[in-house]
Amino acid sequence: MKTVKFLCPAEIIPPYIEVDLSLLDVGQKLVAGDLKFHPALKLIRPKDKPIVKIAPTCQ
Repeated sequence: MKTVKFLCPAEIIPPYIEVDLSLLDVGQKLVAGDLKFHPALKLIRPKDKPIVKIAPTCQ
């Protein structure tokens, strides 16, 4: 997923939200509720909705 939608005041719109995937292993996923962001931002999608899942590579 490339975008995540939030509701927030215009003065605190973040230019980006950094996500660290380095601790995820094959088969693990990051869900919307795992994202760290300003408390005034309200996530529009369900918190259990996957953002990214680490899949094995084909060899």
